[in-house]
Amino acid sequence: MNHEKFIEQACISAIKQTYANIEIIFLDNASKDKTFEIASKILSPSNVKHKLIKNNEVFGVSKNLNILVSHASGKFISILSGDDWYTENNIAEKVKYFEENPLTDFVLTDGYKYYQDQDQLTEAYTKNEKDRIFRNISNFFHHNVTANKTVNVGTFVKKEILMKFPFDENVNTEDWDMNLRLVSKGFNLGFINKKLFYYRIVSTSLSRNWKLMKDSYEKVTLKYLDYIKANQDLYIDYRLKLLHFKYEILISEASSEKEKTILIKDWKKEKYKLKYKNPILFFKLLMLK
Repeated sequence: MNHEKFIEQACISAIKQTYANIEIIFLDNASKDKTFEIASKILSPSNVKHKLIKNNEVFGVSKNLNILVSHASGKFISILSGDDWYTENNIAEKVKYFEENPLTDFVLTDGYKYYQDQDQLTEAYTKNEKDRIFRNISNFFHHNVTANKTVNVGTFVKKEILMKFPFDENVNTEDWDMNLRLVSKGFNLGFINKKLFYYRIVSTSLSRNWKLMKDSYEKVTLKYLDYIKANQDLYIDYRLKLLHFKYEILISEASSEKEKTILIKDWKKEKYKLKYKNPILFFKLLMLK
């Protein structure tokens, strides 16, 4: 929706895939700019099988994804937002992975983050972050239930799974919710250690809307709250995350730098209280700060 600045790059990355047996289902979420027209101009003359759809009203991300899945005819779904883009070998590498790992049900990959406002390209994961994903892939649910620790651009998943277990239309962090839901139901997740996507981050990204993110976080974790509360470390992580949202919202609404400084100090105090049960250790660490 309203991605006229970016949609050309996304569409070109899709039609230039080295794996030829694909279809593109393009859905415009009632854009008020020229997103649909630009996409049509690129996709229509291409030799790639495609379908162009435009909503008459604005829907949430999850509902749009369910609409897209319902129109797809292929065996696999690869999800691409209108402001992100793929490497040319993206689909080929995913298909190859499934051929070599037939028990896999859906797969994530490595990639890049592109910070639009700063024109800065970074790796999607640090080495330690990626090592943790590989190390904990068999216990993915436990290590991701209190926080979304993966960059879910281009998730590649069997269509039959998404037809049976559609996206939850009540949440905005639909990718994290889908990952948790599928692994909790016993579906097998894989990870391709190759950089196959570019994730664009702009100042208006959903991840910067703290109120919306807090609401979505609470809706997702509510589904697994009994599991979270049963583990002390997970429950602390969960409460720290809620505390993070609380203070990010307060700081974003602060009327002065002085008020922000006070809020940041209060935030640190509350974090230490949650993290450290030994009061002597707590106060020593507080003094060091």
